[in-house]
Amino acid sequence: GLRGGAVLVSHDREFLARCVTRVLELDLAQGSNRVFGGGYESYLEEREIARQHRRDDYEEFAAKKADLVARARTQREWSSQGVRNAIRKAPDNDKIRRKASTESSEKQAQKVRQMESRIRRLEEVEEPRKEWQLQFTIGSAPRSSAVVATLNEAVVRQGGFVLGPVSLQLHAGERIGITGPNGAGKSTLLRLLLGGHTPDSGAATLGTSVAIGEIDQARSSFSDTEPLAQAFESLVPELSPAEVRTLLAKFGLKADHVRRTAGELSPGERTRAGLALLQARGVNVLVLDEPTNHLDLPAIEQLEQALESYEGALLLVSHDRRMLQTVRLDRRWHVENGVVTELF
Repeated sequence: GLRGGAVLVSHDREFLARCVTRVLELDLAQGSNRVFGGGYESYLEEREIARQHRRDDYEEFAAKKADLVARARTQREWSSQGVRNAIRKAPDNDKIRRKASTESSEKQAQKVRQMESRIRRLEEVEEPRKEWQLQFTIGSAPRSSAVVATLNEAVVRQGGFVLGPVSLQLHAGERIGITGPNGAGKSTLLRLLLGGHTPDSGAATLGTSVAIGEIDQARSSFSDTEPLAQAFESLVPELSPAEVRTLLAKFGLKADHVRRTAGELSPGERTRAGLALLQARGVNVLVLDEPTNHLDLPAIEQLEQALESYEGALLLVSHDRRMLQTVRLDRRWHVENGVVTELF
């Protein structure tokens, strides 16, 4: 066993949950850091409590300030009304009018000053940064046929590697998790299932009205020479430039991002642009091949939440144990040495 301390930098939440005793959270946007005692699960709980406290403190401050500002406004209105009433009661006496007006103005000024002083004395509470939420509503494509894809004794040979024979069926709206070691044939199985690879023997058939969205393909659609917004507009010509910018903003890609080329975006930003493209096109079969490789932890958590509302068929290839537990799945396929086994 390791006797000294160890520092782990990882996106594998299950690995972190099993190993770490303290968590250092770096917030680059705020330029801050914080150490959380306890393991990873404890960190998640404490982080949520801390966020809630910040939201509560700000809401209490904002309500107090709004109340004082409203009262100051009312005070000004009452004082003005007082001046008008005094003038109305003595319309012909300039001396009385001036006196009423001056007294009212002084009272008004004094009370408004008191309110402003109370507003200044309020301890300012900064509004907490809103956690970016992935607005992910893929599913605008028409529903596919009831059976999306069928493999019947399908075999693929690549050099010395053989996948199959495989007999499988994917139904509309079905959610499949696919696991297995690297090089086992997971990506080959995806290509075979979705018409990207013709079997050397056996049969592979694709249903009708199948609109496939592959996150990796979507990510690589953007060029390294053209700004993201322009590239997106040419890929989805039916959307106006304003609609493109609104959609990208929903995926956390704001003005400073859309002017950059894909090569200047981080892997996570490029993935989010790919997800936005899939949403714009509308898909009923979503393929995620190791999606967490290019995302940071907040984006992984947001992708999991987003997949809850997606209604089409889902093929999720992942080593991320936490993601496989969190995302709702109907079936699990395990691929090893070219053999596909149904786990449940």
